[in-house]
Amino acid sequence: MAKKLGKKARKFARKNLQSAAKRNRKIRNQFNRRRPRRGGSGAREDGDEDVPQRVDDATMATNDDSDALIDGLEFPEDDIEIDADLSDSDGYLSEDPGCPYYSDSEDGKDVKDSIMQDGLDRQNDDMNLDIKKQKKKLKKLLDKDPEFANFLEKWQSELESYRSKEDSDEEDGMDSMDDDDDSNDANSPHTKILTTKTISEWCQLVSKEPKSPALRNLLNAFRDACRYGVHSDSPSMQRFRSTRVFYQIISFVLSESDNIFRALLEISDDANKGQIMNLRNSKKWQPVDPLLKSYLRSSLDLLSQLTDNKILSFVLTRLRASAVVFSTYPSTSVKLLKILFRLWASGDQSLSLSAFLMIREVAALLPDCLDLCLTKAYNTYLASTKLVNDRNTKHIDFLMNCLVELYSLDVQKSCEMAVTSMGQLNAIMRQASKTKEKEDLRKIDNWQYINCVNLWVRFLCCNYKDYNLNPLFSQVLQVIRGVAHLFPGTRYLPLRLKLVQMLNELSTCTQMFFPIPSLLFDCLEFREVSQKEQTQKTKVNFSSLLKVPKNLLKSRDFQEECVLSAIQVLAAHFAQWSYDVSFPEVATIPLILLKRLHEQTTIESLHRPVKRLIDQVSEKSSGNAPFTRFYASIAENHQPRGRKTL
Repeated sequence: MAKKLGKKARKFARKNLQSAAKRNRKIRNQFNRRRPRRGGSGAREDGDEDVPQRVDDATMATNDDSDALIDGLEFPEDDIEIDADLSDSDGYLSEDPGCPYYSDSEDGKDVKDSIMQDGLDRQNDDMNLDIKKQKKKLKKLLDKDPEFANFLEKWQSELESYRSKEDSDEEDGMDSMDDDDDSNDANSPHTKILTTKTISEWCQLVSKEPKSPALRNLLNAFRDACRYGVHSDSPSMQRFRSTRVFYQIISFVLSESDNIFRALLEISDDANKGQIMNLRNSKKWQPVDPLLKSYLRSSLDLLSQLTDNKILSFVLTRLRASAVVFSTYPSTSVKLLKILFRLWASGDQSLSLSAFLMIREVAALLPDCLDLCLTKAYNTYLASTKLVNDRNTKHIDFLMNCLVELYSLDVQKSCEMAVTSMGQLNAIMRQASKTKEKEDLRKIDNWQYINCVNLWVRFLCCNYKDYNLNPLFSQVLQVIRGVAHLFPGTRYLPLRLKLVQMLNELSTCTQMFFPIPSLLFDCLEFREVSQKEQTQKTKVNFSSLLKVPKNLLKSRDFQEECVLSAIQVLAAHFAQWSYDVSFPEVATIPLILLKRLHEQTTIESLHRPVKRLIDQVSEKSSGNAPFTRFYASIAENHQPRGRKTL
């Protein structure tokens, strides 16, 4: 039996052993932000001064690397200098005093679903509860400390006397102003309460005759509805007492505005931007111009204020019909694009799709805004791909496809931007190859870096056959090969699998051969799995991983995922070159590794897919059977493990 350590030995161990030192560093790190003592300088002890400083520096270095990566990859966003189309000072449209208004009593209903009532009741309840709690706390405090109670009474009396003097000085000056405001508000039509009967009457008048004076009333009501909640104290905000009235105005104006303005301008539904621009110098445009400006400005306010994704999708769907009208006001289109990119990056699928369709429409109609669209879309995509998990992989894939479609509007201009981006990625890769330092490698082992490369691979695959993209192709190929050789080892198998998928796509579109199997040899090596690790169930999803955690390297699920992912990628590679003369030589080394894996593996679920691939490759090597059907079945069965080939 081992002897118990003496007192001095235990004391020495607590101070100097690695485990004890590590524990002490953690404790010191937790309390490194202590408050300074009263009357002291607040300095730490001599022994505690260095360690927290090193921890803070390491944290700052990590954050600086992340920020430096974003700054290095993003395109600079230059503000486009365009003359303002809509001034923020534009107020209400002048209304016809003869336009009908109906009060609540004439509407035949008592307004029960009040917008203000819904929100204010909840706020009042919360405020009353808070006031009661604060009163209880204050009462307990006053009972415990009578001196504080006396001080509080004196302070309240002084404050009341000061307020009474201040109010008496301002009363004389404010009385006349209040009288003027009251008379103006009482006579102003913009403060009258809107009812369902009033809005229904206006809608009928405008539907029958678009030139009706009721259109100005509707647009003013639409303006107030779009700005509801921005200036809650404004008298115009008190016009909406019913949610039904609010949604009635929004839905009618958004649904019918495009038809109304086309009827006023006497243009057809298929009128293009050139025809509308020619009308701007005609007499027809002058009376319609203030109406269009009011509608567009209110629509921008509505997009900025709404938070419900379904309503936002409806608004964008209706505004897309008026994209041609937006294009006649370039500065308004720039403001619209900034809002649209924010909505495009949201996680909601329908909202992102609606926003992108509007972005593409504006970019196609306004060539001057195309540079802004491409730059803003790329930077938004970078910010959205900073973190990847199982929940947002589909959304990132959707953003990538949208970006490829947007960049395909002008391939030559987009190719210049792509070459610039790949030059930045290539410089980062070369720097990491020279230094091999963790900070430089971390910039590559990063979702933003990999997703950027993946973006330009898809752009190449979509446009390589129709355009000369060889400069971009050579840079992309150089970066993929360099990154693949920078990260060897089992932990980086998910990263290399993604690079191999990119090479497969490039090989398909360019009809060039790349030695892909050499990058997958690690996946086909057998690793012993203990009985304990076989029983443990851990989910491994390569689609959201670049580097595998160390605790999963010997797990059964990890080895199974490696082999099945390798089978899928190899099947795609063999399917492309199965009719080539050199196919037997291409498949020789992978066949040897597959046969060895089939003999050594103890995972029963891998025997059948490995054996099936061996048989199919062997038969095709002898020229007896086609390989395409086998690959189609593999791609269909294992579609979630990888993305679709283009």
